[in-house]
Amino acid sequence: MDLHTFENNPNAFFDPDPHTCDFFEIMIFQKAKGVMELNGETLKVTENSIFFICPFQKKSCNIPMDDVKGFHLVFQNDFLSDFFDDKLFAYRLQYFYNAQQPQYLQLKNEEYNVIQYALNEIISEINNYQNDSSHIIRSLLYFSLSKLNRFYSKFYNISPDTRSNSQIHKFKELLEQNIRRLHSVNDYCNLLQTDRHKLNTMVKAHTGHTSKQIINNRLLQEIKTELRYSNKTIAEIAYALHFGEPNNLTRFFKKMEGVNPTIYRANFQNDSTF
Repeated sequence: MDLHTFENNPNAFFDPDPHTCDFFEIMIFQKAKGVMELNGETLKVTENSIFFICPFQKKSCNIPMDDVKGFHLVFQNDFLSDFFDDKLFAYRLQYFYNAQQPQYLQLKNEEYNVIQYALNEIISEINNYQNDSSHIIRSLLYFSLSKLNRFYSKFYNISPDTRSNSQIHKFKELLEQNIRRLHSVNDYCNLLQTDRHKLNTMVKAHTGHTSKQIINNRLLQEIKTELRYSNKTIAEIAYALHFGEPNNLTRFFKKMEGVNPTIYRANFQNDSTF
């Protein structure tokens, strides 16, 4: 884990080119201007805005470093699962691996103050490490991540429950591992060894969407990433994502997005600010 403020880190910079990292990031801006592109969404960076980035998700940042204030928290998945003794911890948080809502949040001032206090305490413990600091850091980090989950869930009107049936969170994990080849609800029911009705009921209660909607939205996100950041043809993308033929991908994309993939790619290339 690493945590620092933007203003006190001489190595801090924002890469305007599309890129990925192999760790989780939470960028918390108390003060900043610009835009960030994340998962095919172009989002404004404003005061008290937060961006949640998962490993290997594409992002681009067009944020001037002048007068930026806030926090940058990074950690590996193994760190979270080991630190909290929970292999599914990252999947319990609504703001990670979410293809339904943007992985973005804007806090109210009083909410930001709560998170700011906890993160400053973590930095203080890291800089003045003592024999009980690991316990304090663990508590403060758990508090911060869980509090952000509550704020995020309230912002998007979804369930903040992190202790619900673990199959919901296992479903999110399996989706990340298999979305490029498995697209049906039955595929995931088989992996989870559960029935379609039970999975739908659990997922709908937790996310507000059916399991099929969750799968389709995540698949759409994967197609958008390929269209925006790769030079693959539509046919090559279709076969890479295990569509039977390119026309199947085109029909799926047009139904979900309202335009065919060729037009979407052209619009992005013409309108991109990066």
